[in-house]
Amino acid sequence: MRILYVCGDQGIPVFGRKGASTHIREMIAAWCRAGHEVMLAAPDLSGDRRPEEAMETVALPAPKAKIMGHDGRYLLANWKAFEVLKAAAIRFGAEAIYERSALYFTAGERVARELGLPRLLEVNALLSEEQELRLHFPRLAHRGELSLVRGAQGIAAISGVMKRKLVEAGCDPERVRPFPMAVDPRRFALTQGVPNRRGELGWTGGEIVLGYVGSMNSYHLPNWFSDFAEKNLRRGESRLRFLVVGGSPSKVERHRERLRQWVDAGLVHFTGSVPQEEMAGWFLSMDAILVPGASPQSTPTKIFEGAALGRTMLLPATEPIRDLCGGDSPILFKAGDFPSFEDTVHRFCQNPAPFNAAAEQLRETVLRDYTWDRHAERLAAWLADLRKEVR
Repeated sequence: MRILYVCGDQGIPVFGRKGASTHIREMIAAWCRAGHEVMLAAPDLSGDRRPEEAMETVALPAPKAKIMGHDGRYLLANWKAFEVLKAAAIRFGAEAIYERSALYFTAGERVARELGLPRLLEVNALLSEEQELRLHFPRLAHRGELSLVRGAQGIAAISGVMKRKLVEAGCDPERVRPFPMAVDPRRFALTQGVPNRRGELGWTGGEIVLGYVGSMNSYHLPNWFSDFAEKNLRRGESRLRFLVVGGSPSKVERHRERLRQWVDAGLVHFTGSVPQEEMAGWFLSMDAILVPGASPQSTPTKIFEGAALGRTMLLPATEPIRDLCGGDSPILFKAGDFPSFEDTVHRFCQNPAPFNAAAEQLRETVLRDYTWDRHAERLAAWLADLRKEVR
């Protein structure tokens, strides 16, 4: 099948290191492995493009004038995108459209309608709610988003929580299916023989390495990680080491400066942002990955990647994460509760065995049910079914 993958979100570098970038890249890679042809259309084609990512790309319009405001830029981009997308779809011979939802972006829907193509809409958040403070016309954005999701032939929702929200917003429950984040076991597998990188840091004496992985966005609560590190290092916890992988330069520097005396002493290390192909080695350097916070409606990519590598993770018990773990689990702590987080980390340090056993159960679940190849197979079958509807 020839699939036109559309991302109208101007804030996602599609070959970048954000979770959203990983989502796009891994879905396309899985479809290509399955023998489908993919064309990618997006406004930001920047990032660390791998040699195997040889799909044809199309740059969508991305107006930059700040005087237009967030709403104006997206409205103008949508208006300009229609002709670009339509021409690309015809040239490519697209047989289906898969689209990541973006504010004010209706060009994909219009192209699908005019060319008689099946179209699936991927919804990771109700963006008019998530970005409300950036919008000049939030009511207009909300009405537009509701129209977009209610009219979709099918919706791949990021979680069961997101499906429920979409149904409450008026979407047909039969046309909404959960597709959480996933993992490519080829990149994150114990069988690859990827060495951990503790030796590079001088951590070879039986230390307990507690890690943080991610963008350091506020809702991930990176401050909790720094709070815990500072509190325990200040009172002389000599076995503990802290490793932070990811984050923008400004956010990394803020946390590094806060923990400067222990960074200088070699007890804390910040890598900054790293390419995905280096992530497995850093994951394997950690005895436990601490995830202080997560969105209430999705499960971060790093959880699936860490699980595939058999890493123990200490996770907030949001509904999507609790569902992934099969309910109660020793690796879960009360979401939004720092004492619960702190207590769980201390219990792991004192007796890791039950936590490691739970991590192995999670690894089996992820490798069985949450791989990009499995998602790609199910989504392609869904698109094939939708093709019959539009004929």
